[in-house]
Amino acid sequence: MIARMSSPKCPLAPSIASAFCGASVAKLFRARTILSLLFSCMLWLNPAYAAEHAVILLYHHVADDTPAVTSVNPAEFAGHLEYLERNGFHVLPLNELLHKLAGGSALPEKSVAITFDDGYRSVFKNAVPLLKKRGWPFAVFVNPTAIDRGYGAYMNWDELRKVRSMGGEILNHTGSHDHLIRRREGEASGEWEKRVTADIISAQRRIEDETGPAEKILAYPYGEFSLSLKRLVGELGYVGLAQQSGALSATYDSTAVPRFPIMGKYAGSQCFSERVNARPLPVTILRGADNVLAADQRRPLLRARIGEGGFDADSIRCYRSSGEPLNIKWVNRQMREFEIMSAADLAGGRSKYSCTAQALDNPRSYYWYSHLWIIPKKDGSWPKE
Repeated sequence: MIARMSSPKCPLAPSIASAFCGASVAKLFRARTILSLLFSCMLWLNPAYAAEHAVILLYHHVADDTPAVTSVNPAEFAGHLEYLERNGFHVLPLNELLHKLAGGSALPEKSVAITFDDGYRSVFKNAVPLLKKRGWPFAVFVNPTAIDRGYGAYMNWDELRKVRSMGGEILNHTGSHDHLIRRREGEASGEWEKRVTADIISAQRRIEDETGPAEKILAYPYGEFSLSLKRLVGELGYVGLAQQSGALSATYDSTAVPRFPIMGKYAGSQCFSERVNARPLPVTILRGADNVLAADQRRPLLRARIGEGGFDADSIRCYRSSGEPLNIKWVNRQMREFEIMSAADLAGGRSKYSCTAQALDNPRSYYWYSHLWIIPKKDGSWPKE
């Protein structure tokens, strides 16, 4: 029997600037050079700037009267900031964190970025003042259509301009906040591309008209992406942020950047600690990269190869997003290749397979990887949200 280390104590989550000043994040991701690799090696001369990983946190509502599944209450959020401060974390601008990882520049140990999707007014009221007090940067992803229509739950443009003046980046969450992976009835591939492209570009233009220049960083609505959407987003020159859990390495996928959702039952202090101390589990997908499934593909197989790292590969445990363990089948132990597949049908909508391994040098830190699946209901229709 293989000895296994402990897994995270809280549930698994459900459903670059200095060396390349002036370049966009997306361009930097494609422009790694020998020089940047040599520079990365030099970072080890300074242990405080030796990190090759970082964590991005994702919040939605910061309130006690909003849906729990997408909320943290103000006291919990304050506790998160106090934890970061007390434990010596470096809160970086999202743009800077992505640039530095992609470009091989110095990154402090314990680097995190704080992001908010949708631009809810509760963030302006309950989160921004606490961040401003500490002088900490953050990013807010907004969909301009909701703002222009005056929906009361969202910040207006005046408030967003104030957010920017207090250190917040105002970034693109599309105009429609639609499920971008879904084609409309009778819509051809080229028509879908034109529609999604217009949605992204028009939102970017509106944001810049109201709040000033914005980096080309897109947060996928609902965290949903597909191979086709990733390709399109990359061709448009954007970095794409998703919602599957995990930390970033220097070789992060720039069109499927992981973030840890912090909300509901995952907002407690122990869950928060596990997430901000996470490290990237080096996974290469061999089968299962096409994460959007047909209605009859309810038990998808994921085959992957685990790279080297500060963990024992035999300690890896994998789970469905509902928390049930997944059986790990080692296909080639020498090559560290394994397969996982759910023993029960996945429900329609978004599901994840998540794998963790305990760090050898820190029992409170886990190497973490999550894989997103998106599947219609059994009748072929999509769940309504």
